[in-house]
Amino acid sequence: MKLALIMLAAGNSRRFGSNKLLYSVGGKAMYLRILETLMKAKERMEKGEISCSITVVTQYQEIGRAASEMGAEVVYNPYPENGISSSLQLGLKANTNADACLFTVSDQPWLTEETIWGLIQKFLVSDKGIACLESGGRPGNPCIFSKDYYRELLALEGDTGGKRVINAHMEDVLMIPVIDARQLVDLDICPKKDTAFW
Repeated sequence: MKLALIMLAAGNSRRFGSNKLLYSVGGKAMYLRILETLMKAKERMEKGEISCSITVVTQYQEIGRAASEMGAEVVYNPYPENGISSSLQLGLKANTNADACLFTVSDQPWLTEETIWGLIQKFLVSDKGIACLESGGRPGNPCIFSKDYYRELLALEGDTGGKRVINAHMEDVLMIPVIDARQLVDLDICPKKDTAFW
């Protein structure tokens, strides 16, 4: 079994007011929190003899350099304005030899290694082709897609992510509830310092 972990980090952060991926949460850049979490999950998988790689798709040189130094493959998206589908597809094209791909975004700073590891474990022992986290019955990231769905993912256009494929194949989706719904919160708007996020 070969699993690719693909981190999407190319967004323009229009609503945030600045590059939110560099925004510090708990003293660490948001993208770095996610990347370090993926690295820990990768180490855990390799101990369990699961072949694993990490690919970071970004438009930002700073993120690309850091990811490369940490041992991740880096793919640059020259056209991030084409929407999340463009980043998803660049990451997938770099990993078409994988049996499945896990896609995660870079603006869920409270996502934990345990949650990612639990999602992967349950996907591996299931008979489903798709797995994702969920809270309140709503699917969220990360999501795992088997190679059976690569063609559909590569056909997505614009600012459309894998949820379109999920919604079209709910009978083949394993949804894993998270205990702490905050793990699925993505920061689209810069929070005030007196919010619960600090």
